[in-house]
This record gives sequence, C-alpha cells and structure tokens, in this order.
Amino acid sequence: MRKLIGTILGCLLSLTLLAQSDFGYNDYDGMGDPNQEEMAQDSTEREIAPFHRIAWRWAHDGVYREFVPIDTSMDGIHNANVIFKQSVANTYLGNFPSPYVSAIYVLRPEGVDFTPLDRVRAYIFRPEDALEYNMTAPYTQLAYYNGGAKGKSENWLDVWHIQNIRPFWSAGVRYNLMSADGAYVNQKAKVYNFAFFSSYERERVAVSFFLNQNVGSFNENGGVEDVELFRDTTLNSQLVAMRLQNEPNNNFYNFNLYAMGQYNIGKEKEIYTQLDSTRVDTSVTYPMKATFAVRVEDDEYKFREESVEGEFFPVSYIDSLSNTDRTKMRLYELNTKFIVNEHPKYKYLPGVYAGLTFKYMKDGSRVSADTINNWADRKSTATYLNVGAFNVDTAAMFTFDVWGNLCLLGDYSGDYELGGKITQYFNRERHASVTVDALIANRTPTRFYEYYFGNHQRWENSFDKVHFYQVKGTYRNTRLRTELGVALNNTTNYLYFDEEALPAQYSRNLLVVTAWAKEKFKAGNFYFDETVYYQLSSKTEVLDLPMVAVYSHNYYMNRFFKNALGFQIGVDLFYNTSFYAPAYMPSIMQFYNQRQEKLGNYPKLDLFLVLNIKRADIFAKLEHANEYLGNRNYFSAYTYPLNPMKFKFGVRWNFYD
Repeated sequence: MRKLIGTILGCLLSLTLLAQSDFGYNDYDGMGDPNQEEMAQDSTEREIAPFHRIAWRWAHDGVYREFVPIDTSMDGIHNANVIFKQSVANTYLGNFPSPYVSAIYVLRPEGVDFTPLDRVRAYIFRPEDALEYNMTAPYTQLAYYNGGAKGKSENWLDVWHIQNIRPFWSAGVRYNLMSADGAYVNQKAKVYNFAFFSSYERERVAVSFFLNQNVGSFNENGGVEDVELFRDTTLNSQLVAMRLQNEPNNNFYNFNLYAMGQYNIGKEKEIYTQLDSTRVDTSVTYPMKATFAVRVEDDEYKFREESVEGEFFPVSYIDSLSNTDRTKMRLYELNTKFIVNEHPKYKYLPGVYAGLTFKYMKDGSRVSADTINNWADRKSTATYLNVGAFNVDTAAMFTFDVWGNLCLLGDYSGDYELGGKITQYFNRERHASVTVDALIANRTPTRFYEYYFGNHQRWENSFDKVHFYQVKGTYRNTRLRTELGVALNNTTNYLYFDEEALPAQYSRNLLVVTAWAKEKFKAGNFYFDETVYYQLSSKTEVLDLPMVAVYSHNYYMNRFFKNALGFQIGVDLFYNTSFYAPAYMPSIMQFYNQRQEKLGNYPKLDLFLVLNIKRADIFAKLEHANEYLGNRNYFSAYTYPLNPMKFKFGVRWNFYD
C-alpha cells in the first residue's frame, strides 16, 4: 500500500494537464446544509484567495446544462461505505465492497445493459457519473480510509485532480481503489477504477470526453455454515466455519469510452444563472444547436472455481473438478439531436428537441458443455426516436423536463419510455417546492435473464416485455430542512430470481408504495438528522421489502481555537424491520428469493469523531459498536452476517493551487 500511495503521489506531482469529475460529491440531497456557517473551512484563506468551482452535467446527451451543487462539508465523511450514501438500508454480504441490492425499492438504481454490473453499481464509475467543471484554480483531493486489524482490514484510496488548462478547457484523472480482506474467511474483495476525461467549450463548439475502466474481484465463502451456532457463540470471526472453503471468486471488467460534440447555431445571447445566494454564472446561449455523441462499452463477467465444492453446488453441468464460467457484452451507441433552446427573454417558452439513437450490441456466452465449439455471440441492433420539451430556466417559478423515446427498428422494436419531471416553487427565494417525477416504460429483458449456461445454473427463457410506471411526488423546504415524499411503482412482468436462483417473471401487477420523511433538527450546536422510509409490496412472495427503514444521524458540532479546529462527535443508527431478505448465489453473483427466515429488526450503531484542520478532514469511527450489547442476529443477507465491531479511521485532504 505504501508503494501504491507513493506512486500515485509521484504521478500527481508531474501533472500539468489534468482535471476530474466530482464522483465523491454526487449525493447532494437538495435540502441545504444546516452546518454551513459553523463548519466553513479555510475562512481566512478564502477571503484572501477565494476558490470557486462550478459543476454541471449535460442532460440527455447535450440538451441542456444541469448545474450540480457541491457539498464540501466535513459532515458525513465517516460514512465511507458508498452503498449507504445512496440507500439507508441494503442487503449485502457484510463486507466492503461486496455485491449488494438496496432494500429501499425507489432507491434502486436503474439497471444497466450488462446485468451482472447491477450488483456492483455503486462501486463503479461510468460516463453518466461524471461532471464537468469550470475552475478558478487547480484542485486536488487525496482521501484514504482504513479499518480493521491486520488480515481483516478495509482500505479505500481515492485520488483525483481537476484543473482548467485554459478558461475554456479542462481535463482530468481519477484513481479509486476499494479493497478488504474481510472479517470472515474467504471474503477478500477488491474494486478499482481509473478514469481520464476532458471538456472543451469555446464560442460555438463544446466537446466532452470520458475514458475509464472498472475492475473487480470478490472471493466467495457461501455464508455461515451453521447460522444457529453463530448466534449462540462468540467465536472470533476468522474461526467461524463458512460454506465454501476453496475460494471460488467472481470477477468483472468494464470499459467505457464516451465522446460528445455540440455545435451552436444562430445569434448568441448572454444569460445569467443564479447558482446560489452569492454566485451567478454568466454564459452564452444560442437559439439552436446540434449534438452528436458516441459511446463504446466493453463488459466481461467470470465465475472461477479451482475446485468445485459439490456439497454447496449439487449440480455441475460442465465440470465437477474445476471450471470458469464467462459471459461478455460489447456495446456501440450513436446519438444525434437537433435542439431548439429556451428563449432567454421569455422564461416560459420551452425548448424542444428531436433525434435518433442507434445501438449495436454483441452478447457472448457459453452454449454447451463441450470443450470445443462451446461459445456463441448474439448480435442485436436498435434504432430509437428521441423527443422532448424542457423549461429549466432557473429564474422561472415553474420548470419541467418531458422526454420520450421509441424503438422504431431492430431487435427491441416496440420498446419505449416516456418520462417527465415538473417542479413548482412557492417563492422567489426557492425555499419551498413540490416536484413530480413520472416514468412509463416498456422494455425487453436483458440477455442475461433470457440465456445463461454455467456450471451450476443454466436457463433459456423467452420472457415478455417488462411494462412499468412510476409516479413520485416530493415536497422540499430548505429553510425548514424538510423533505416529504411518496412514490407509486407498478410493474407488469416483473423479473426476479426465484427460490431456486433461476430467473422468473411475475405476469400480474406488482405494486410498491413508498413514503418517506427527512428532517434536520438543530438545537444550538446539536444536530438530529432523521430519515424514515415506509414501503409496502403487493406480492411479498415475489418482492419482499422491510416495511420501515430508519437512518438517524445525531451529533454535536462546533469550531474551536478561533475557528481553526472543526469538531464533530456523534452516533449513527441504522435500522429496518424484519423481512425475507434475499439469499445470495455466488455462481451467478445475484440475490434470489428465500422463505426460510426473516432478517432485520436489528439496530446497528456507529460512534464517530470528525476533525477539520484547514483543508484536511480526519475521522475515527467505531462501526457496529453495539455488537456485544444484544443478540448476534445481525444478518444482512441470508447466512451472511454484518462485519463485527471494527475501528476505522480516514483522512480527506484538499489542495487548491
């Protein structure tokens, strides 16, 4: 690890042409920061040499610029497991990183074209995660987190740098490594990604570029061999017998290349965008523009077993001694649009666009148990019509973005999506608003659900298209620090893995109702940030969910020694009611339904201390501090316990120069 850190630091010293996307700050909740005044960093230095950066992404592949607020508060740095930054309750294998699925249905990310990546989505970096920047000075961030004793440790190294090469040109690099030996035997996990990206915007031309790869490896132990013995004893975690001993492992590889060009047409007009209470972005808009984007993706998934364990895997279709299962996908996508922009003078005159998307996919997989001629590729194409209308002028009290796409030709003919987002603000300061999101879609199942030939699972299906709709309403009040929401999801032909760990389809309507409330209370320097989710599933035999999930974040925070030292101390509580949490099948890296036992109804407590000294944030954390205060019924997935109590620490250091 020392050599790795030294190598990264040496590379950064030689950078002259770099920049980056804001992967680490992509969890802004839109509710404002109640700690902004108390925890402002570098107040003296910022008065002398203020540092500003503006971040945005291009919505719908270049249709309009969507500004993204950046939260640089030290609050939350101790919550280092990224899946719990995205969802307050998850089913996972206890280790970080490890395959997971959110237990909050509305917080599950939209599936990708290559299904195995769904189980590791939070750990990988893709083009849609990247932001673009305008900087007043180069910016570098080094973050390192560590936890656990030798042989059980977790490590997370995140290094990124962003810099304007010219006022109109930036470029960047990011290296991110997450690894853990695991508290239990045969549980080692590792995921890393490396990305380079750049953006150029001058006069009528704008260009964005993104190139990266994600690589991951997970040793599989099959879970605890004797669940009742685990509950009744206090064995050291390394002495707990696991169901798989010969260390089979799952591996994935993901490569992405994305490039987009824009050309503006017509007479330019200057517009002003209010970013926050003190900053205004001045930019130029044109009546019309044309965009063209290209995306290339390459994916591979492998399950390797040096020695097949027949007791865990009673069926072996290919080899009962050793085997490697493999499936691949390559994707090429071309996207072009013609856009009529919003009028800068008439705020409620919407912009409109239309375009075409062409996709070419090649899926490869084993098709027989033969040692030769056992591989086949399936090629598919699709041509989509894309249309939309939008009014996102930040000075307007009513904004909307409505879009749709329809597959006109190819193997996915008849697939469609129609979505929209409408926001109504109640005052000029925009403290309070109501947002309604809606989506109706009809989609062909991905290749992984329809065909797979592995050593322990095989299937060939002809599933119907999945039809679903979602309506979500959210009320936000930044002055009161309140968020209330309700969502309705209905799916026909819902896809899932049944109790045999095989793909299945529920042909009737599956309805999920979700309601949530978030409130940030403050009493002096004491803060109480509470989040509660309530959800119901109409068919628990197909999709079971915890009825209630809670995240309670409580702390004292202040600054001392003439504001030189930021101090935060507190406790986090994670809790969800009991439900039939999914089981996990190592040979396909997927979660599947089980009805043997309900899990949950267990509070997990984390104690933390965070310090801020100038540009450095430092934390110490006692995770799962209540391990010995109650029963040992702390299973996340069936037979997979949470990590035992563990001490963690970390540092995040920012450089502006």
